[in-house]
Amino acid sequence: MNILVFIKQVADTEARIIISSDNKTLEIENKYVINFFDEFAIEEAIRIKEKIKDSRITICTYGPARSIEGLRTAIAMGADRAFLIDSTNYESDDPLIVAEILAAFAKKEGFDCILCGRQAIDDENANIGAMAAEFLNIPHVNCITRLDVLENGKVRVESEIEGGKKVLDITLPVLLTTQKGLNEPRVPFITGVMKAMKTEIITIDPASLDVPKETLDKNASKTIIFSYEAPPQRLPVKIVEGVTSGEKAKALIKALRDDVKVI
Repeated sequence: MNILVFIKQVADTEARIIISSDNKTLEIENKYVINFFDEFAIEEAIRIKEKIKDSRITICTYGPARSIEGLRTAIAMGADRAFLIDSTNYESDDPLIVAEILAAFAKKEGFDCILCGRQAIDDENANIGAMAAEFLNIPHVNCITRLDVLENGKVRVESEIEGGKKVLDITLPVLLTTQKGLNEPRVPFITGVMKAMKTEIITIDPASLDVPKETLDKNASKTIIFSYEAPPQRLPVKIVEGVTSGEKAKALIKALRDDVKVI
């Protein structure tokens, strides 16, 4: 089984992020990790390979050179190959463009199943998986919580819906997006880390893929950033004074009415 996993390297949640003076770019501390939801995709691919021995796991990301670190982490976990589609000369983060580039890579490499996280925690877009599936003209299911490979060239997936769960049998090829609850991603062993350091990460220029030239044009993006704005400062914590619960309740009501003005 040929399994392809799309991942993204994102800023660590503890990284310091500063809005630049022009309010149009961000200065991000050099702390990056694999996107939280993509870890479940990598782990699920490895579990499939453990059950189906002739499977091969290919990891792919569209991003700058630093994204190689994330690819090596995926190799350390148990993936077989890794490709970096270098975005250095193509600065667009437009999700439609990214999805088209990833789909072009998938067509070139071939696949039976594509896995990726349901969304990236930096932009919270949650559209790239579905859009890539549309470019590939294959079925897709979002936010799966269970995946079983059947013997008849199908997979059975389970996803949460309002008030219950939905179970589907889908004929391969298929694209599935993963979320928390599907599995528990493993921590790489030292042997995996050593293997990852020796593994060649192949770098690809997006222009070498079957992508229309106009898609890669610097003005192709339909997304325009007007400005970044920091969230409003939180009000300081105020301790409600009082001896009895009744006194504390009166003081709380007074603070909500006079200080916060919400009642």
